[in-house]
Amino acid sequence: MMKFLKTIGAAVTALGLATGLAQAQAAPEKTDVTIGLPVTTSTFIPLYLAEAEGYFKDEGLNVQIVAFKGGTDLVRGMVAGAVDVGVGALSEALVGVDTGQGVKVFYSGFNMTVFDWYAVPNIKSLADAKGARFGVTTFGSSTDFLTRYALTIHGIDPQKDVQIIQGGGSAPRLAAMEAGQLDVNIFATPEKFMAAERGFHKIMSQKEIAEDYPFHVFYAKEDFLQSSPNTIKALLRAYVKGVRLAKANKERAVEVLVDKVGFEEKYASLGYDDFINQIYEDGRLPTEAGMKAFWDMGIQSGTYKEAWPLERFWDPTYVDSFNEWKPE
Repeated sequence: MMKFLKTIGAAVTALGLATGLAQAQAAPEKTDVTIGLPVTTSTFIPLYLAEAEGYFKDEGLNVQIVAFKGGTDLVRGMVAGAVDVGVGALSEALVGVDTGQGVKVFYSGFNMTVFDWYAVPNIKSLADAKGARFGVTTFGSSTDFLTRYALTIHGIDPQKDVQIIQGGGSAPRLAAMEAGQLDVNIFATPEKFMAAERGFHKIMSQKEIAEDYPFHVFYAKEDFLQSSPNTIKALLRAYVKGVRLAKANKERAVEVLVDKVGFEEKYASLGYDDFINQIYEDGRLPTEAGMKAFWDMGIQSGTYKEAWPLERFWDPTYVDSFNEWKPE
């Protein structure tokens, strides 16, 4: 009798596990999904790999990845119904939350700190930078917020002690630096490696502000999250497979970056090494220090009055249930 009961118990346990797996991998409610990105850049490598390797199709999804001309346009596209899921800066997603558009952040994991500041030879550190001309993309951009915050924590008033100049993208700002029109610039891949090759030197890294940062997050409108949970799980399973391949096979990741982003192979390789260890498949938010740095920057810039409670913008469903739906 005891042996029979154990056999029945094992069968019930196996049935429960199978049922849980079937529920986690139920058919997507929506198979045609548009993922919006603010730009085409190297840090989205898990998504590019998921597309290139057919992981989305394996999950029953027909995914279109669309790059916009910045995060503001991406959020507008989501509000207009042209985008199902956005993957971009937390600050961009919060615009959709704050304006009452029903947007929620539901996954993170792109917790990288990829920006560095490069300067002309006579500036050895931020402490030497009073009176210098700092290049940023545009006022109000992440490069602007980061630069002002870095200056402030080093005792330099960004309003009075330096000149902050809107210089556009990284490439034109690097050219302006070479022409003697800018003294310090904030760069990511590949321009930070190009700046080093051209004789400029790094005076500070974003990693000195905090060990991590909410660089990209997944977000969507609440009605989509509520109506299509199996679609979200399928999309995230494909993304997780992309993360795993990116970490296991640098050669393939670099190959896709060269093809998708247009970087030279050496810069794609250097960029990969710079951020790959700060991508997490389980969608975790950054550390407390990383989130504090984000809010402090926003408060300093006047974007936020105070740090938001997590429940105002974060849906923990898919992070909390990661072990139930993740790929084997």
